[in-house]
Amino acid sequence: MVNNLLTSTRLRLKKELNLVTLIAVMIGLNIGGALFMLTAIAAGLTGPSLFIAQIISAVPILLAIIPYLVFTSSVPTTCANYQYAKLSSPAFAVAGWWGLFVAIPIGALPLFAIATAKLLAVVLPGLPIAGTAIAVLTIFFVINLFGLKATSYVQFGTVILLILAILAFIIPGLPAINAANLTPMFPGGAMGLVASAALLFTLLAGGLFGMEMGDEVKNAKTTIPRALIISLIIVAVLYILVNIVAVGVINWKALAEGGTLGTAAEAFLSGPMLSFFIVGGGILASITTINLTLTAAGRYAMASAEDRFLPRFFSHVNRRFGTPHWGLTLPYVMALITLIVNPPLETLAAMLNFGLLFMITLVLISASRLSKTHPHILANSRFNFSPRTIAITSIAAAVINVIFMGILAIAIPVAFFIFAGACCFGIAFYFVRKKETNMVPSFLLFDNEGKTGVVDNLSEPE
Repeated sequence: MVNNLLTSTRLRLKKELNLVTLIAVMIGLNIGGALFMLTAIAAGLTGPSLFIAQIISAVPILLAIIPYLVFTSSVPTTCANYQYAKLSSPAFAVAGWWGLFVAIPIGALPLFAIATAKLLAVVLPGLPIAGTAIAVLTIFFVINLFGLKATSYVQFGTVILLILAILAFIIPGLPAINAANLTPMFPGGAMGLVASAALLFTLLAGGLFGMEMGDEVKNAKTTIPRALIISLIIVAVLYILVNIVAVGVINWKALAEGGTLGTAAEAFLSGPMLSFFIVGGGILASITTINLTLTAAGRYAMASAEDRFLPRFFSHVNRRFGTPHWGLTLPYVMALITLIVNPPLETLAAMLNFGLLFMITLVLISASRLSKTHPHILANSRFNFSPRTIAITSIAAAVINVIFMGILAIAIPVAFFIFAGACCFGIAFYFVRKKETNMVPSFLLFDNEGKTGVVDNLSEPE
């Protein structure tokens, strides 16, 4: 029955994404409103060594790329991280799902909707923040309902403008750097540097979730790995240059006190260029995050319904538009209620870091054991990494992720306890529903063309 349910829903998803649009999706997931907010906070922890912290934060992502290339070139699928995590532990995969699904609709989506509303209020003073935030969220919910093609076209256009806004900060900012602002290099010491790196992890980790629409990507086994590599290189270079400019044009303490990249931009930009960066860059960074986070959340609701942890109707895919309308509606309504209640959102948004770190770590654990548990996935991969290379990179990245989670738990304990509570609920819920569900990863049941039994001799994970 589970196989029939998967086949009946997944085959209605339309293959709308090509290489260019998928790169735009991954860049948009990485360059979000967090860039404008977290950069200043991280600068307050580590000072002029901000760009070094960014490089350190990229290390586990760069290590993770190897196992992720193996998975995506062999068995691309919808809600890929969740499906791959099932190979290591179905119970923890469900826990990771609950952690992410709670963090996204009642943390990240409302936060970026409010950030967009506040930036719009700069251009149009007097706009009601709450009402504007609800309107922004609703617009992108409707766009998502019309299918992934409409979503990807909007994403492509906004990402182009977003990159131009960032270049408008970098290009004139590099010659405006004052060497005196770059000393002392490590005012926060080693702890400040590592804490800053842990905080910045989310800025590059988002791209690893651009593969969640695997069943909707053309030539997925080739396209997803290429998009992962290209988008990561583009975003990493842009981030490092932004960080160098941010702490080079003004004193790092002033940047931290200002709270946004706009404080650094005011030191060397003015007039239309300043407005383009602060308003255009900030708004576009926030709405690209809203757009794609909502897209991914809808697919996660669909996957959970397929596994019988949500009512079955959440797995339904609209015949005309090829999108999980009910799956999209659930996170939209949750975010809408959060905006109406209007609780403090900063702590809830910080949960997203825990969610990304935890889910990626589960995928890495799965990858480290592939040669023993599911050797056919390695055999089907288009990348000839040795089992030892995959195991070493996976374990090394997982260890760094655990260290980052420990640091964040100390720095933001409230966010950690909320996330941990969601995960514990997920584990308990899994064991309550265990007899009524089938946690075999979807790619072990059929490939992204709907053929069952595509990978032979692969058993259900224990």
